[in-house]
Amino acid sequence: MNIKSKLLAILLLFFCILPRSYATVALEIEEDHDEVMLAVQQGLIQPYSALQAIVNKQLRGRIIQVELEEDDDVWVYELKLIDPNNNIVKVEYEAKNLSIIEIKGRGLEHIIKVSE
Repeated sequence: MNIKSKLLAILLLFFCILPRSYATVALEIEEDHDEVMLAVQQGLIQPYSALQAIVNKQLRGRIIQVELEEDDDVWVYELKLIDPNNNIVKVEYEAKNLSIIEIKGRGLEHIIKVSE
């Protein structure tokens, strides 16, 4: 299976589970499709819907790009968001527990929601 076929299969998987409002999000997966599916089954990757929920709870902004990568047995969601002031913010989440690894960009004081 070539990279285009793998990407198409993943896109179809995510497109089927995404609400229509998120259907325009760019998605890149740089890993083998079978490896990703196995990692999901093993609980090493939380589903994209769980990531969306946590992003909506923690941050103000709209997801415009998602990448899923595995490095040294750690799966990472790399996101680009656009904040209410049209700044691009990059956020990395550990895919297993959806904790923020890194966040960078301008105007972070406007994008991070303060928990009450």
